[in-house]
Amino acid sequence: MYEKAFRSAFLSLGIIVVSLFKNITYHILHGRFHLSADRDFGSVGGMRLPTIIYPPSIPWNWMFQRPQQIMCRLATLGYTVLYEDLGNDSKHEVQELFPSFYLCQGISALSVPHSRPRILWLTVPSHINLVEKYSPDLIVFDAVDEPKEEFASWAPYYSTILNRAQLVFTTAKSIYDNLSSQHPNVHLVPNAVDYVHFSAPLLPRPIDLPKENPLIGYSGAIAPWIDWDLVQFVVRENPDLQFIFIGSLFQMHKFPLKYRNATYLGQKSYAQLPSYLQQFAIGLIPFQLTEMTKGCNPIKLYEYYAAGLPVFGTPLPELLPIPKIHLEADSARFSLRLREIALHGDKGKRERLAYAQGNDWANRTVQIDQHLKESLMITNHPS
Repeated sequence: MYEKAFRSAFLSLGIIVVSLFKNITYHILHGRFHLSADRDFGSVGGMRLPTIIYPPSIPWNWMFQRPQQIMCRLATLGYTVLYEDLGNDSKHEVQELFPSFYLCQGISALSVPHSRPRILWLTVPSHINLVEKYSPDLIVFDAVDEPKEEFASWAPYYSTILNRAQLVFTTAKSIYDNLSSQHPNVHLVPNAVDYVHFSAPLLPRPIDLPKENPLIGYSGAIAPWIDWDLVQFVVRENPDLQFIFIGSLFQMHKFPLKYRNATYLGQKSYAQLPSYLQQFAIGLIPFQLTEMTKGCNPIKLYEYYAAGLPVFGTPLPELLPIPKIHLEADSARFSLRLREIALHGDKGKRERLAYAQGNDWANRTVQIDQHLKESLMITNHPS
């Protein structure tokens, strides 16, 4: 029943203009719009487009990751996005962060007037149990990690979510290879970067960074999947290099390193991150090689590359084909090669920037948008 409206609406949007995506960062960091009682939710130029509900999963302000990036850009395309956040006891409200994007803090998205079709976007497999509550017209499962080790609690829900979701996205090839044999509509959509945000002109040096250089940086979750034995060895073997760690603790009670040249700065806002990355000489991705991390497509890779940084990591499958990356599994070789680049640099910056620019979230959203359109057509008009 939606086919004619879909086609007209999507055609009216025309070819995506990348400059629209560039404005998203500004609105997120600097602007806020408020709900209007007479606002016509879910319409662009009078034509209604689908509504996407993202149930409480990743808090809006807890490290700006894949869900926030994708939802923001889909809102820019004209989808109405209702992003549910648990909020806190003192703050239950709906905020329009920018046109068509609504942050529902402590309030159900179902209480916000919106148009159908309604898309339920899931990244946590157990949320498949919420389907009856939301009564969606399309269920999307975004498979972002392997359901193993740190995410083993997801495994019992996998068969159900694959059975009920009409559209599946994956971040890594290993996840794609596994799920594509179990589901007819699986698509590989790796992570990406807001290139404009992370390739910004030089910003003032943050005052909480050590004065000594060079700085070797890590930005991301402070989590058990980091190879802390390798990191400890490298930090200890290079007392004249400063190692900086930025991010929230995840499944850890405290930062595990106690060295003069290792500094944990906690979580920084998305707005602040480029100013820190610009000061790094090297970006780190020192993950353990496990069943879980073999399906890890690190967002930090793209952010480091957009900042022009050389990257040192362990040989995760998703990192092996990346141009101009430095990979070592052996701690001693990792330390020696990192030291050489930290003191003398390398010549791969141009290629890194080009790679990051070609892997912008705007490009990914074009791909996602097309699959959403096709899946909605099939769902509402099965053959």
